[in-house]
Amino acid sequence: MNHTRRAMISVAVANGLLLFGYGLSLPFFTVYLISQKGLSASMAGLIIALSALSRSISSAAAGELSDVFGRKNIMLWGIALEVAAMLGLALCIEYHFQTGWLLLCYFLTTFLGAAFRPASNAWVTDNTTPKQRVEAFGIIRVGLNLGWALGPAAGGFLVRWSYSYAFYLTALSYCLTVLYLQRILKDDYAEAKSRSRRPQFVSLILSLKDSRLAKICLYVLLITAVNSQLVVGLSIHCNTYLHMPEHYIGWFFTINGLAVVFLQYHASLLMKRIRLTTSMLIGCVLYALGYGSVGFFGSFTPIAFGVLLAAMGELIVSPGEQTLTSNIASPQTRGRYLGMIMVFYNMGSSLGFFAAGWLGQYVAPVYLPGPWLIIGAVAVTAGLGFYALRRNLTDEEDGKFTAPVPIKKDTVTLH
Repeated sequence: MNHTRRAMISVAVANGLLLFGYGLSLPFFTVYLISQKGLSASMAGLIIALSALSRSISSAAAGELSDVFGRKNIMLWGIALEVAAMLGLALCIEYHFQTGWLLLCYFLTTFLGAAFRPASNAWVTDNTTPKQRVEAFGIIRVGLNLGWALGPAAGGFLVRWSYSYAFYLTALSYCLTVLYLQRILKDDYAEAKSRSRRPQFVSLILSLKDSRLAKICLYVLLITAVNSQLVVGLSIHCNTYLHMPEHYIGWFFTINGLAVVFLQYHASLLMKRIRLTTSMLIGCVLYALGYGSVGFFGSFTPIAFGVLLAAMGELIVSPGEQTLTSNIASPQTRGRYLGMIMVFYNMGSSLGFFAAGWLGQYVAPVYLPGPWLIIGAVAVTAGLGFYALRRNLTDEEDGKFTAPVPIKKDTVTLH
């Protein structure tokens, strides 16, 4: 195992620990607000949507700050401050503080929690060549999905016993991540480069003047809105219209997570053989086929197959969008560019959640496959957009690498 791969596995472990900790408690916060604090479902939904907005702002700021102060510093300080906010949230729950204090700690937690990914992705970019990045981001994706597969499963048991203890254990998991990263992560190169400028938040917004970044952000927003249908759209469809039991819906989540864990590495190796823009088109088409077919089926097995197809699209698109963004950024703006991608990722999630509810309420009663055909069309649109980007990319930026031409030695003919 080479040094680069070992480094990527280390960062993947950190991402997995963070998402495991997140899954222990935060997915159940909506249930807590409704069942324990008496909030309406619409008010709880609004709170979650506002937290997504706070993550967008934090992602942008963290990416810019990581270009200036170093990747490792932003990763560690972001998690450490999140630990303090998480402990405050746990105390609010345990001692039944007023809802205002509870929500303040919650928004601080979500805001600070979004700082890690842009800095982490920038660190991955600093420590890989363009040829290695698809595989590297694929390894990170495996760590994320392992954490997501285990965290909510354990959290479901914890919250039956105590909501506050679930949040305390989340804080503990984050503490362990800080100690782990402090020990294994080296960031000398990035920190030395970072002293060349100060934070420029106006330039952060103006970075979208780079038409290539702006287009990638748009297509990321669209395909993330498609991806978010797994959480909300599929639940509405299966529960409201097909009357499936809840554990069937849970199995769909499991299928999605396990597909990414077991197939991501192999997909990344295949992606290295073709252009990134071609890979992105294939991934988006798999999304379209998977989710676009859901509305035509009424039983578990064919819908599970559709979810599997969509998961195969995810394991291509997710590392691909990070790699494309990394490849077009300069060393001094990698954090800024990757932060902007996370902004539109979070916006796409919010858009997808809203669209799922709207389509499920107004389109599905008229024509049940309608919402899923619309979602499939959005996926194809994003895929064609990514494919069209190849006109604006160099071969190296698009992941096409040519072998060096061997130098022919001069020959001497003896007569």
